[in-house]
Amino acid sequence: METSPGTGRSHRSNVRAAVMDAVIVVVWFAVAGALGAVVWWQVTPLPKITRAGDSASQAPDQLVNQVGIDGWYFAVALVGGLLSGIILLAWRRRDPLLMVFLVALGGGLAAWVMVRTGLALGPSPELAALRDLAEGAEVSMQLKLHAPGNALVWPISALLGAVLQLWVLAKPEQQQT
Repeated sequence: METSPGTGRSHRSNVRAAVMDAVIVVVWFAVAGALGAVVWWQVTPLPKITRAGDSASQAPDQLVNQVGIDGWYFAVALVGGLLSGIILLAWRRRDPLLMVFLVALGGGLAAWVMVRTGLALGPSPELAALRDLAEGAEVSMQLKLHAPGNALVWPISALLGAVLQLWVLAKPEQQQT
């Protein structure tokens, strides 16, 4: 089977463009996940845990803040994912199917980066911190997800943003190309 000289060059340029799309998506979502973690860390009031003998206790009013950790993660990831999906599909629309796939994977990367960076930014594990403190001393809880399903918000909202860009926001002349 013979190929024309132009076919090989076209195939290489397609592969090169696909690799470039993948690199852009990886960098985009790694940075977005890190920025999302910083926002999450800044806006989330961390609940306090009090040393009570050989154990730890939490005041009932602090439970609201514990739920708030997951709520703020959800809000930041939802906005970050939607904006990422919309912007990336508007910017890199050469191969929409590939980009939707990459955006879904990138959303998973952003979730992982945000959770790991949030743990690094937040306080150390609370039980270890309480061990050396006096009775009644308080420490902040770690910045970590208590509802692990929230980690899916990044990829789902990124996909939603991509679909929104492709089917609703794209101008008709963009859809033809």
